[in-house]
Amino acid sequence: MRVVTGLVLISLLVLPACSTGTPGRGDPPPIDPALQSKLAAWLEAEGEPPENYAVGLFSDHDVVFLGEQHRVKQDVLLVQSLIEPLYEAGVRVLATEFGRREDQAKIDSLLVAPEWDEDLAREIVFRQFVWWGYREYVDIYRSAWDLNQGLPDGARRFRILGLNNSPDWSLVTAEADRNDSAVMRQVWGGTSEEDWADVILAAVDSGEKVLVYSGIHHAFTEYRQPIVIDGEFRRFDSSLRCGNHVFAALGKRAVTVFLHAPWHGQGGYGSRVRHPAGGIIDALMLAEGPRPVGFDLVDGPFGEIRVEDAVYRHGYEDFKLADFCDGWIYTRPISECEGVTPIPGWVNESNLEFARAQSPNPRFREASAEEFNEGIARDAQMHRRWRHLR
Repeated sequence: MRVVTGLVLISLLVLPACSTGTPGRGDPPPIDPALQSKLAAWLEAEGEPPENYAVGLFSDHDVVFLGEQHRVKQDVLLVQSLIEPLYEAGVRVLATEFGRREDQAKIDSLLVAPEWDEDLAREIVFRQFVWWGYREYVDIYRSAWDLNQGLPDGARRFRILGLNNSPDWSLVTAEADRNDSAVMRQVWGGTSEEDWADVILAAVDSGEKVLVYSGIHHAFTEYRQPIVIDGEFRRFDSSLRCGNHVFAALGKRAVTVFLHAPWHGQGGYGSRVRHPAGGIIDALMLAEGPRPVGFDLVDGPFGEIRVEDAVYRHGYEDFKLADFCDGWIYTRPISECEGVTPIPGWVNESNLEFARAQSPNPRFREASAEEFNEGIARDAQMHRRWRHLR
């Protein structure tokens, strides 16, 4: 039996907002002028617009993982914008965390229906995670439907594959249950991220190339994620993430691209977030003039950046960006990142009982629809959660 460890909850639980700070105090540290010049020159020569970069990776890869830190509007809009150019480049499959394998038939029917079915689209996202009531994530499905509507008769349709498991969170009745391996085995019903990978690999085996959109922790290919408790490295996650399983089968035919966002410090996954990559990328962009850009880390100067203050450095003697992922997409300064748009009435009388039962947090077993919707909106307030960063 394959069991998902508690670490997967990092991207599933509704997390408290990061501690606040005084605007301006979160400037990245100054960048060395020589390093700034070197990085700027390389980026001018090798960097590409994010859409071109992401699509271009498929010229010599079968699977590209886009890993996000969640709820950033620009990231989700980027994925929406990729659907048409991906199709034109012969990439006809998007696999996503934001849909369940169990609901694949519903997803397929949604994307080929003659009329857009907003209720069904919301149901697909809601059933994946009751807290995910955001306009932009639902509209990923709308973007694929729009593309399919404009295709000529007989043309192959664009598909979205649901990757997520179907955990039963009603089995969690107390906070302590989430740290109880016996309870969590029941919650996950023997499923793991290897099941996610099986969906992707089946598509590749059938001749497809696949863009995978998920939280960054699911998207790791070569990188092994550390388990960090009280600021100390305990071990690498033995259950592996989806990308690890795909990489085991495909090697460098699968790559990971990180969508620029804050990282937690080396104190652990609950520590205060800070600029990623030691602040070097943010400092460079603020000094040179921010612009959306995608770029490789492997065999380039950005990949050689060494980072000390990051949860991701644990378990690595000499942690460099190229150890973390293969590529990077920067869209804008962190202080300008917007949260996704909460959908009014996402939780309502028609689905409240399901939301109560399937919230990972047992404190919401008796919550009102209003309390759910307030929490959904609060979690998307990136201007508040990241306001100590620039």
